[in-house]
Parts: sequence; structure tokens; C-alpha cells
Amino acid sequence: MKKHILVWLLTLTLLVVAWGVSKVTLPDDSTIAPFPVAATVGEQAVTRNLAVTVTDVRLANRVTDAKGWSAEGSWLVVDLEAASVVTQELGTLSLAQLVIGDRTFSATDRGTTLVDQRLITGVPRSGSLAFELPEDALTGRATLRLGVPSGSYREVLLDGVIDLPIALDDLPVDAEVLLDENGWAR
Repeated sequence: MKKHILVWLLTLTLLVVAWGVSKVTLPDDSTIAPFPVAATVGEQAVTRNLAVTVTDVRLANRVTDAKGWSAEGSWLVVDLEAASVVTQELGTLSLAQLVIGDRTFSATDRGTTLVDQRLITGVPRSGSLAFELPEDALTGRATLRLGVPSGSYREVLLDGVIDLPIALDDLPVDAEVLLDENGWAR
């Protein structure tokens, strides 16, 4: 009888331990799960292979660039300086997204912007990112998410991204914004 009780107690103990291990074990994708670095306007944020300083964030009804391209609409324009940190291989700013609630908007590749621009290790490039937004997305909170490829060709692993929270309600709306020319940061 004592032997049976001991077997049942041992079985129950092992089941409790197995349940505990299953609760503390990380999921399979945890090695590439988001590990964002928080950024603020005017301060440099660094992650894996990207260093970014956001210099300005503006809303506009029209955007133009130095080459004459322009577009009407509701635009969020982000001026920034960016450089790769470790290697120039795959050093392009290929992740440029704006998350508003459950919606995600990608930066436009129209006009002259920093989207997909090659970054140089330790030498910041400056320019702008522009996001065309629907009218109903101009209020509330948004998060700018930036990253460079860190896996196979053009795959951006979210374990090294820079997130900048933006209060859209606090931004004035300009009639027109000129996108910064891509160039070397000053």
C-alpha cells in the first residue's frame, strides 16, 4: 500500500514539474521575436546593425522633393540620420513601417526618400521617410518601426528594430513639406 501511494505521489510530482516546464519554456520563434529599442526625437538609438537619430516628425497635406516630385494627401514625414553599425553587407533601411492601432503602413518609395538606401558603417546618411495615411489614421498614437536585414537576403528579423512612439494628435499639419535630400549627415 505504501508503495502504491509513493508511486502516485511521484507521478503527480512529475506531472506538476512537466506542466511548470511547459509554462516557462520559450516559444520556438523566441530567438527572432521582437526586441525593440525605444527611440526619442533628437537622440540616437542603436540596435544590431542600425544606428538612427530621428530629427523631426511632421504631418503634411502635400509632400515634395528636390527633383520636382509631389503628392497631395495626408502624409507623415520623418526626417532622420541612419548608419549601419557593424557591416555594410545588407545594410539598407528596408524596414520602415508606421503602426497605428492594428494597421501597419509602409514608407512610400515614391519621391526621394531613405527607403532601401544603402547605409555606410559609422557614417550617417540623412534624408526623409514619408508615409501616406488615410484621414482616419491621423489621430491617436503611432509607432515608427525601423530595421535593416539581418538574415538571408532582405529578411528583417524583428529582434533588432528601433521603435519611435509618436503622438499624432500633438503634431501640427503643415500645408506642404519638402523631403530632405538624401545625403551625408552633418
